[in-house]
Amino acid sequence: MKIRNTLALVIAAVALSFSAAISAQSYEMQQQPPGTTTEVTDQELGQFVEAQGQISAIQQDFSGRLQQVEDPERAHELQVQANEKMTEAVEEVGLDVNSYNSIATAVQSDPELQKRLNAMMQDDSR
Repeated sequence: MKIRNTLALVIAAVALSFSAAISAQSYEMQQQPPGTTTEVTDQELGQFVEAQGQISAIQQDFSGRLQQVEDPERAHELQVQANEKMTEAVEEVGLDVNSYNSIATAVQSDPELQKRLNAMMQDDSR
Protein backbone atom coordinates (compact mmCIF):
# COMPACT_ATOMS: atom_id res chain seq x y z
CA MET A 1 0.00 0.00 0.00
CA LYS A 2 2.88 2.35 0.82
CA ILE A 3 4.41 1.74 -2.62
CA ARG A 4 1.11 2.54 -4.34
CA ASN A 5 0.86 5.84 -2.45
CA THR A 6 4.43 6.66 -3.43
CA LEU A 7 3.68 5.83 -7.06
CA ALA A 8 0.56 7.97 -7.01
CA LEU A 9 2.66 10.86 -5.75
CA VAL A 10 5.30 10.27 -8.40
CA ILE A 11 2.67 10.18 -11.14
CA ALA A 12 1.24 13.44 -9.87
CA ALA A 13 4.75 14.88 -9.73
CA VAL A 14 5.35 14.04 -13.39
CA ALA A 15 2.23 15.94 -14.37
CA LEU A 16 3.02 18.85 -12.08
CA SER A 17 6.78 19.13 -12.48
CA PHE A 18 6.56 20.25 -16.08
CA SER A 19 4.01 22.88 -15.14
CA ALA A 20 5.97 24.34 -12.20
CA ALA A 21 7.17 27.23 -14.32
CA ILE A 22 3.57 27.87 -15.35
CA SER A 23 2.68 28.63 -11.74
CA ALA A 24 5.58 31.03 -11.38
CA GLN A 25 4.71 32.77 -14.62
CA SER A 26 1.03 32.83 -13.68
CA TYR A 27 2.00 34.77 -10.58
CA GLU A 28 4.05 37.15 -12.73
CA MET A 29 1.10 37.62 -15.08
CA GLN A 30 -1.11 38.51 -12.10
CA GLN A 31 1.38 41.25 -11.24
CA GLN A 32 1.10 42.83 -14.68
CA PRO A 33 -1.23 45.78 -15.15
CA PRO A 34 -4.77 44.90 -16.28
CA GLY A 35 -5.16 44.74 -20.02
CA THR A 36 -1.59 43.55 -20.54
CA THR A 37 -1.59 40.40 -22.62
CA THR A 38 1.03 38.15 -24.09
CA GLU A 39 1.04 38.35 -27.85
CA VAL A 40 0.95 34.88 -29.37
CA THR A 41 1.24 34.44 -33.12
CA ASP A 42 -0.72 31.78 -34.98
CA GLN A 43 2.57 30.01 -35.67
CA GLU A 44 3.46 29.92 -31.95
CA LEU A 45 -0.04 28.76 -31.08
CA GLY A 46 0.25 26.00 -33.69
CA GLN A 47 3.58 24.94 -32.23
CA PHE A 48 1.98 24.94 -28.77
CA VAL A 49 -0.86 22.71 -30.00
CA GLU A 50 1.61 20.28 -31.55
CA ALA A 51 3.77 20.20 -28.41
CA GLN A 52 0.73 19.79 -26.18
CA GLY A 53 -0.38 16.73 -28.13
CA GLN A 54 3.05 15.16 -27.76
CA ILE A 55 3.24 16.05 -24.07
CA SER A 56 -0.15 14.45 -23.41
CA ALA A 57 1.02 11.25 -25.11
CA ILE A 58 4.25 11.27 -23.08
CA GLN A 59 2.34 11.80 -19.83
CA GLN A 60 -0.01 8.91 -20.63
CA ASP A 61 2.88 6.63 -21.56
CA PHE A 62 4.91 7.36 -18.46
CA SER A 63 1.87 7.32 -16.19
CA GLY A 64 1.17 3.75 -17.31
CA ARG A 65 4.82 2.79 -16.89
CA LEU A 66 4.99 4.37 -13.42
CA GLN A 67 1.96 2.40 -12.26
CA GLN A 68 3.86 -0.81 -12.96
CA VAL A 69 6.97 0.20 -11.00
CA GLU A 70 7.34 -0.57 -7.33
CA ASP A 71 10.88 0.74 -6.79
CA PRO A 72 10.83 4.46 -5.84
CA GLU A 73 14.28 5.01 -7.38
CA ARG A 74 13.13 3.54 -10.70
CA ALA A 75 9.99 5.66 -10.48
CA HIS A 76 12.15 8.76 -10.04
CA GLU A 77 14.26 7.76 -13.06
CA LEU A 78 11.09 7.44 -15.13
CA GLN A 79 9.95 10.85 -13.93
CA VAL A 80 13.24 12.39 -15.04
CA GLN A 81 12.95 10.65 -18.42
CA ALA A 82 9.41 11.93 -18.84
CA ASN A 83 10.50 15.50 -18.11
CA GLU A 84 13.35 15.18 -20.61
CA LYS A 85 11.01 13.83 -23.30
CA MET A 86 8.48 16.61 -22.66
CA THR A 87 11.24 19.21 -22.95
CA GLU A 88 12.44 17.60 -26.19
CA ALA A 89 8.88 17.61 -27.55
CA VAL A 90 8.58 21.33 -26.91
CA GLU A 91 11.95 22.07 -28.47
CA GLU A 92 11.28 19.85 -31.51
CA VAL A 93 8.31 22.00 -32.52
CA GLY A 94 10.45 25.13 -32.35
CA LEU A 95 9.59 26.50 -28.92
CA ASP A 96 11.62 26.65 -25.74
CA VAL A 97 10.12 25.61 -22.42
CA ASN A 98 9.74 29.21 -21.22
CA SER A 99 7.82 30.16 -24.37
CA TYR A 100 5.63 27.07 -24.05
CA ASN A 101 4.89 27.93 -20.41
CA SER A 102 4.20 31.58 -21.30
CA ILE A 103 1.68 30.50 -23.93
CA ALA A 104 0.05 28.07 -21.49
CA THR A 105 -0.27 30.84 -18.93
CA ALA A 106 -1.61 33.29 -21.50
CA VAL A 107 -4.20 30.74 -22.67
CA GLN A 108 -5.43 30.36 -19.09
CA SER A 109 -5.89 34.09 -18.62
CA ASP A 110 -6.96 35.32 -22.07
CA PRO A 111 -10.42 34.24 -23.30
CA GLU A 112 -9.68 35.36 -26.87
CA LEU A 113 -6.52 33.29 -26.96
CA GLN A 114 -8.50 30.34 -25.57
CA LYS A 115 -10.94 30.69 -28.48
CA ARG A 116 -8.08 30.79 -31.00
CA LEU A 117 -6.53 27.72 -29.39
CA ASN A 118 -9.82 25.80 -29.40
CA ALA A 119 -10.44 26.66 -33.06
CA MET A 120 -6.92 25.56 -33.97
CA MET A 121 -7.31 22.29 -32.05
CA GLN A 122 -10.62 21.57 -33.79
CA ASP A 123 -9.03 22.21 -37.18
CA ASP A 124 -6.20 19.81 -36.31
CA SER A 125 -8.62 17.06 -35.23
CA ARG A 126 -10.37 17.05 -38.62
